Amino acid sequence: MVAAVIGAQFPINGTQPVILSYSIPLALGVSVAIGIFFGVYPAARAAAMRPIQALRAI
Repeated sequence: MVAAVIGAQFPINGTQPVILSYSIPLALGVSVAIGIFFGVYPAARAAAMRPIQALRAI
């Protein structure tokens, strides 16, 4: 995020990028939600199976 904020200080093809104050926490929240969903969902599915079935499903 720091690199994006620093990079937004420089014009790109003559256009100055603008970072809105709510976009940083929104992007972080969406990234965390996606990471949790795609990490917890398969783990919960595998935990409900017998170990040998979980290994075969990979």
